[in-house]
Amino acid sequence: MSSKLSNLFFGMGCLLPIFGFVLLGYFFFNRSFMFGAVAVIVSIVVGLALLGSASFIEEKQKAKQLEFLNTFQPAQFDFHRHKSFPSYDLLAKIAIDEQQENVYLWTPDLKKQGYVTKAYAGMSYIINTYSYSDILAINLIEDNYQSDSVQRDTHFTQFLLNKLKQEEFTISNAEKPSIDKISSLDLEIIVDDSAKPKHLIRFYHAPHLRIRKDSPEYEAYFKERQYWFTKLKGIIEKQNAVAHHVEPPIEPITPSVHVESSDTDVTTEKTQITVEVATNQYSLHLHEENALEETSEIKKVESQLEQNTEKPKSYFEQLLEKNRRQLHGDYTDDEN
Repeated sequence: MSSKLSNLFFGMGCLLPIFGFVLLGYFFFNRSFMFGAVAVIVSIVVGLALLGSASFIEEKQKAKQLEFLNTFQPAQFDFHRHKSFPSYDLLAKIAIDEQQENVYLWTPDLKKQGYVTKAYAGMSYIINTYSYSDILAINLIEDNYQSDSVQRDTHFTQFLLNKLKQEEFTISNAEKPSIDKISSLDLEIIVDDSAKPKHLIRFYHAPHLRIRKDSPEYEAYFKERQYWFTKLKGIIEKQNAVAHHVEPPIEPITPSVHVESSDTDVTTEKTQITVEVATNQYSLHLHEENALEETSEIKKVESQLEQNTEKPKSYFEQLLEKNRRQLHGDYTDDEN
């Protein structure tokens, strides 16, 4: 991690050899070859010493900032129990809590220092907590070239990835990295977060210092990146399996239809609603009750008409009725 002092030493270390060759040319024209050779050697040695000092200062500054980064811990998170990994440039950090099923991602606190591209001493961080279902995709990137990818099988994931590709063309237009050497090894994490949907964990990043792929240093960085890629890949595959799990369909229960015998009469009550506009009241009349009342009134009228229209009995019929009543003991002389 660079600082003002390390940048100063680095600049002087690069300029001193150039200054030594200038002195060599000066002494050459003055026929002082010995002084020119000494000037070149001294400038190169001092320049290398300054470059080493700059590198030492940066490593010391990086270790100090890493200690400060480790002071930012999520609630109920055991730092010694759960494995974490700080980004090579100390601009991010990742940890996974398998018990709570959470993924923690550290990012610079933009509210305090704004947008930054390099870490500096005392830089503040914020901790983003995401559940397993918030992890949408992960990409392996090598020299800005995407080598592998795993993503959630959802429409929202496809929409978000297409949107991010439209905004940035760096990865899609990048050339395939060199076969022998690389300058960066990154892991890109896409999450369901509108404020910051993309997080980048750098496992190695040195644009001016490429390392060979057959070196032990590359193997160490590659192994560490593969570990976190496998962990996140398992989380995404687990979420895809849960989403694709189809519950057995519930068979609809068909209500049994009860068919009554044809001998029984099925009466359906129809309700008529009469609206009285003046009073805004509703009266309910049952057609069946009205029909029964009307039929009873008709029967009464018919019986009265039958009684009124009964013909008078003849004298012979009266004598027969009189004899029948005498036999039953119902007739008395008082009736005459």
